[in-house]
Amino acid sequence: MQSKLKMRHFEAVIALAEEMHYGRAAKRVGLTQSGLSRCIQSAEREAKSTLFERDRTSMELTDAGRSYVEHARIAVAFGERAMRAAKATRDGAEIVLQVGKAPDVDPILVEILYSIHLPLYPHLEINVHSEPSSDLAHDLLTADLDLALITDPDRNSKLTMNKLVETPLHIVLPREHPLSSKASVKLTDLRNERWIIFQKRLHPLLYDRIIKRTHDEGFEPRRLDHILFPDEAEHMLTAAPGVAFLTMANAMKLSGSRLVARPLDEATLCIDEWLVARSDDTSKVVSEFVRAFVTKSKTVLQPPQMSLPIGAKEAASTQCVSS
Repeated sequence: MQSKLKMRHFEAVIALAEEMHYGRAAKRVGLTQSGLSRCIQSAEREAKSTLFERDRTSMELTDAGRSYVEHARIAVAFGERAMRAAKATRDGAEIVLQVGKAPDVDPILVEILYSIHLPLYPHLEINVHSEPSSDLAHDLLTADLDLALITDPDRNSKLTMNKLVETPLHIVLPREHPLSSKASVKLTDLRNERWIIFQKRLHPLLYDRIIKRTHDEGFEPRRLDHILFPDEAEHMLTAAPGVAFLTMANAMKLSGSRLVARPLDEATLCIDEWLVARSDDTSKVVSEFVRAFVTKSKTVLQPPQMSLPIGAKEAASTQCVSS
């Protein structure tokens, strides 16, 4: 009963922190306003801290309240995960791992993901969710995911990160473009081009490195068009002259009769791809899966993988260095 009450307190504090309105928060968790108020007071007594600063006109979370909410969200997520795990067991699956992947991870990593078999967990199943890297990191921290394949993540002490591979950024351009005959292109080759580039929020660190490199080389792009999805680049390149900056996985999808992809020969402008888990996750199955994945990826992802040829005559020795 006590654990039930604590879970109710967690839900009440989370709802009030997100709504900042007693009426809406109470409705959200199915309580009266007075019932919600009692839950908040009980939570504050248990925490021996004031979670909300209130007056007649405003309310805000205290530092203690922010810490409480962060951990309460994880506790609620674990409770929901426990129920899902029980349901999966009832339906015949021994364990289900929730795995996220960024849309632009190397397809080989996804193949490795599905190829992992753990002898200790013969009925292991994985559910895969595709989301932007920033969302995947958040979902790991809130325990909505067990693992994630993430491209260029921000460093976070609450996450355990295993670097798998670095791949050069690729440039997609029309097949009749003069640069299409080159095995790889330099950033300075593109100084007079219209650039089609991903939105900064998709790869903020890489985006900033690209812009910094242009400044270091003494020029600015003639024009910048921003995209959210790689297929937008195909339509824009067909409509007007330009070049598109894409990850290798997305560039390879567009390379064909009308467009070609070439690695960008800039050692610091590469995509890092990582397998990431929560640092506080003590699950043995997660640990075993990470170990098996990293081991297999080292076998599959040999050094040439970092500069995959796009055609028999188009191989390039593009090198990546840690940023």
